[in-house]
Amino acid sequence: MKKFKDMVDNFLLHLSQKPLFPKLYRDALFYTVLNPGKRIRALLVLGAASMFSDDISCAVPVAAAIELMHAYSLIHDDLPAMDNDDLRRGKPSNHKVFGEDMAILAGDGLNTYSFSVIANSDLSDAKKVKIISLLSEYAGIYGMAVGQAADVLYATNRLKCDDKKLVNFIHKHKTARLIQASVMIGGICAGVKEEILEKLSKYGLYIGLSFQIIDDCLDVVGDEKKMGKKKVDNINNTLTYPKVYGLKRSYEIAGRLYDNAIREIDGLDGCEVLLNLAKMMVERDR
Repeated sequence: MKKFKDMVDNFLLHLSQKPLFPKLYRDALFYTVLNPGKRIRALLVLGAASMFSDDISCAVPVAAAIELMHAYSLIHDDLPAMDNDDLRRGKPSNHKVFGEDMAILAGDGLNTYSFSVIANSDLSDAKKVKIISLLSEYAGIYGMAVGQAADVLYATNRLKCDDKKLVNFIHKHKTARLIQASVMIGGICAGVKEEILEKLSKYGLYIGLSFQIIDDCLDVVGDEKKMGKKKVDNINNTLTYPKVYGLKRSYEIAGRLYDNAIREIDGLDGCEVLLNLAKMMVERDR
């Protein structure tokens, strides 16, 4: 996995060094992108691609593009109008360094730039269209964006709904969809058949939900220093699994979803990377 992470980090560093005026905007654009993270979504892309292809070089730009999209979501998520979080991965949030105006524009730029990076990759046109279509859906109004909208509306008491249904909707769309898309996109890069893509899709959805539930639990029991951010769910009136189900039941649900994810890919040749990633995602302490 370190090899995959280094490939993505090097590609992102290359992108950050391209000339862009004004320099302050370029700095804001890549500040969050280059802040060291786990690169889980990029690793899922490359992990899925490596199951079906010995050469994953064509998937590296796409994996990096997913990280650009993820970074945009983190920048906007930290804004005062959203989670109002001053820290991200142990460093000041983008808007605390560059101001809200530049942070908003950095997020906007990363969102659209991700599609440009995919479009300029060496993949076939057919694969590019399929990937761009999937990412725009799962990161947009049928995925991450609508999940964030539901999250904000609940937190500000403008959305009334059954809490169990709503927390699943929010987690599925705000977090799990982009993770699900990452795994599927890796499969698309490698040209997998539809029946395999369906298995990757289910794996991604299950592990994405489990990942977010563990994140909820860490906001209750985790160490802020390890997490690199403040615990803000309770402060922000965020709808979480521990709030709806309690801590013990939340861990049980996360474990069941993890088991479902493993069952979808266990036995497929080369699945070890995705199995290890799943384990890392649910056993982490930050």
